Amino acid sequence: MGWKREYKKMKKESERKSSIFDYSDGISSNIVWNRSMNSANHWVIDNLLSEISHFNKEIKEILSIQVLPDELEDYSWKIDSISTVENFYSYPMASYFKETYNGISNKLGNYEAALIVASLSKFAYYTTEKFWKVFNYTFANKNINEKPLIRVFEVMQRTSIDSINGIIEKALLLIDKKQLDPYKHHLLLEEIMDLGDDFTYHWSRMLDQVVDLTVETFMFQSEYGQSDSTSYSSTYSDFFGNSDDDFDDFFEKTKTLVFNDEVNDAFNYFGISKMAKPEEFKKIYRKMAKQFHPDLNPDPSAAQEMKKINIFKEIVEQYYDKYDIV
Repeated sequence: MGWKREYKKMKKESERKSSIFDYSDGISSNIVWNRSMNSANHWVIDNLLSEISHFNKEIKEILSIQVLPDELEDYSWKIDSISTVENFYSYPMASYFKETYNGISNKLGNYEAALIVASLSKFAYYTTEKFWKVFNYTFANKNINEKPLIRVFEVMQRTSIDSINGIIEKALLLIDKKQLDPYKHHLLLEEIMDLGDDFTYHWSRMLDQVVDLTVETFMFQSEYGQSDSTSYSSTYSDFFGNSDDDFDDFFEKTKTLVFNDEVNDAFNYFGISKMAKPEEFKKIYRKMAKQFHPDLNPDPSAAQEMKKINIFKEIVEQYYDKYDIV
């Protein structure tokens, strides 16, 4: 049962008076990203540091009125892509990225570190805002310390950490030992600054899935009570497992569900079935890329469509790789 249909059954007992969010656009988990379209003069280190400060301030404002579950505190996590342990002061993911900055600065320089941390901070801002908007709208009448809701935080924490690794990895590939110059590389700088946008599709689908499963769990509790029986719903037992192994298994199952949904979306977008050979897909991709690439299509909407094309292209390629389809 979809949470967009069923959330009304868990309607708020009272309105959250301290909320800073405008719910006029409903409870969509999709993130509308405001891309950085600046002149070359903008991309100096002082402006990057100013943007980091701005995003941190916005995140702090959002978190100032939110309450976390009692058992969730600040945490540290190893960022594999740079072998650095970073500190996060709130769930699902909020950090000043000080250790990340230091690690990248030692390898590439202060400017590159500021650019990548600005990109991470922007992603953290958009996901923090969207997470709390969806969470408050859907679960405001629930006890935040209930296990299913803690699982929502934990799943989105892991998802966000995966995204951070991905953003850093892509940024390092794009920089590729270049000595970045604001005037020579300003289009590349824009691309790095908005790498987080590439990860919001998967992040939003994970949020959709875990919220959906959580609503089903609460519906199960409402109908059958909170027994330990697993005879009615595997979802119930998945959420209430107590060990780390239980959570790891649940997280991987959730990722698999999301990946399968994303694969269906991607193949449908390109108008082909999963039986299509990679050569057929490549022909369709090249045709669409020529139609919507911003260098060939001046329509302002073309860049956004090209972004969608590339997101779905990556999903299709991951599917082919996963099943060794050549």
